[in-house]
Amino acid sequence: MHRLSGHAGQPGTEAARLALRAHKRRRATAGNGRRQAPPLTIPDLRAMIDACDLTSVTGLRDRLMLVLGLALMGRRSELVALHRADVREVPDGLEVRIGTSKTDKNSAGQTVAIPRGSHPLTDPVAAWRD
Repeated sequence: MHRLSGHAGQPGTEAARLALRAHKRRRATAGNGRRQAPPLTIPDLRAMIDACDLTSVTGLRDRLMLVLGLALMGRRSELVALHRADVREVPDGLEVRIGTSKTDKNSAGQTVAIPRGSHPLTDPVAAWRD
């Protein structure tokens, strides 16, 4: 903000900026840069679903979020922004409207087709109906 206001070099942060850049470079060289989370497997998903209480509304909701999250391959922010009107059942499965995302800066949105699953617990359509 100081630089934008015409006070270049006040406070003197260039040394700190250079030190931070060098630190990031050292971390990346040492292999300690950003790490990607391991992918979720179907056995992992089933284990998480087994932990849900499927006799309660909360457990059914949790199962739906887990199954939809994997099927959409979406970000958490996209998943929690969904509303009931954003999901539509079609003959081949589900259509889910994603209103905006990190990579959709203009909020044009997109519709994602999700096919039916082969296992009753991980089928997105069955989870949606439940």
